[in-house]
Amino acid sequence: MNKTAQLSEWIKEAHSIAVLTGAGISTASGIPDFRSASGIYADERNVNVFDLNAFNRDPSIFYHFAREFYPKVRDAEPNIAHRVIASWNNATVITQNVDDYHQRAGSNPVYTVHGNHIFSSCPSCGAQIETEELFPIIGKGDVPHCVCGGVYKPNITFFGEMLPEYDWQESVKAMGEADLVMVLGTSLQVHPAASLPGYRPWNARLVIINRDPTPMDSEAQLVIHEDICEVMGEMTSKSSCVIE
Repeated sequence: MNKTAQLSEWIKEAHSIAVLTGAGISTASGIPDFRSASGIYADERNVNVFDLNAFNRDPSIFYHFAREFYPKVRDAEPNIAHRVIASWNNATVITQNVDDYHQRAGSNPVYTVHGNHIFSSCPSCGAQIETEELFPIIGKGDVPHCVCGGVYKPNITFFGEMLPEYDWQESVKAMGEADLVMVLGTSLQVHPAASLPGYRPWNARLVIINRDPTPMDSEAQLVIHEDICEVMGEMTSKSSCVIE
């Protein structure tokens, strides 16, 4: 039995699946990852783009980046990997991504341990707004300000911030109740999210699908170093990464 067939059997047998996803699952939708040669951090101007201290010092650095990043994320669509995961009725999705493709594909629940870009908040007064309402301001190259004078910040967990408590606790709970844990498209380099598979029960199966090796490969019962869309496409006998 090949690896994809084995995975299909395990998914059918599972009572509770916990799926941890990272940037690698959204690259087929046209969203760059962070640490590859062509990723976001490959451009030295973006090195501190998600750093809280840098944002507080000069928010224009982030919004210069967001001017191109936001529309790209908004206009892209969930790909076959998102949609296949959404078809698993017994799956809880935990994502490190700040897009909303799992939600748009139909997964429920989805826990966003690094927040997401859909809403922005003013740290001065607490006002919240849909980020898309700020697009005209950001598109002109300006920094969006609240009526109180504060600068809006996306509800993305920047480096230097605590993870969303509710999403984190529910993610730990989902891992602890799973009999199949799947790690998809994450290098497992960013903590504490990278530690989540460690909360799985001792007898839970661990599957890792990622283009490159991860620190947990040796613990997994199944490791596939291939493109996630290709693996999902093989499982569903589809050839296109993006389902129209």
